[in-house]
Amino acid sequence: MRPVVIVDLDDCLIPDGAAARAAIAAVLDELAIAATEQAVDTVLAAARREWRDHRRVTHREVERVASWEALWADFHELPMPSETVQALVGNDVRAWRLALDDLGSTADAARAALAFRRLRRALVRPFPGVESALDSLRERHELWLATDGCRSLQRAKIQLSGLADRFERVFVSGEVGHPKGTAEFTAAVRTALTDGRTVCLVAGDSTTTDLLLAETGGWPFVQITDEVRFVDVPALCRCS
Repeated sequence: MRPVVIVDLDDCLIPDGAAARAAIAAVLDELAIAATEQAVDTVLAAARREWRDHRRVTHREVERVASWEALWADFHELPMPSETVQALVGNDVRAWRLALDDLGSTADAARAALAFRRLRRALVRPFPGVESALDSLRERHELWLATDGCRSLQRAKIQLSGLADRFERVFVSGEVGHPKGTAEFTAAVRTALTDGRTVCLVAGDSTTTDLLLAETGGWPFVQITDEVRFVDVPALCRCS
């Protein structure tokens, strides 16, 4: 038997929501706009408005991309119809224009969009203890990663985090063609369980996508919370 541990990426191994807020605040600072929590909320609301109202966001490649992720996702090389790609390119600038208008600023939206991409990339860093926890698990397990989003952004995050070489397999919903937590996504994972591999643990922060992956697979689940960090996961694994 070859035990496999499946882990989530965003807000499990690396910060996502908090990193997005920090990057937005840093952009506002650069634009000499007061980076209050309310101002950050205004930017996030504008990003949601632009992304959710967009007629192309239901495409399987991008349906699990969050509005704040769309502010720095690269849509250019995704395997989608060219008209879909062209419709999505520039989403970040449009969202920032809405946000800056809401904030009463005439700052350059293109400058803000570029600054966000730069600052957000710099914040792709593992949570404390993640590397050592993964290394501990690797002593007796194969590590697989399962994440929602488009392939270009999620795989860029994995590379930027410095964690890529720790995973034997990576499943991205945009590549699989189904969201994590669906029976189809779980079936894709199960199909890869060859040569005596068996899942002994799924670790993630979401009680929907991550928990559903575990439930549909019939695998044990550990929820990453403010009280349970990923660094604790090796101690929670009971497989021999």
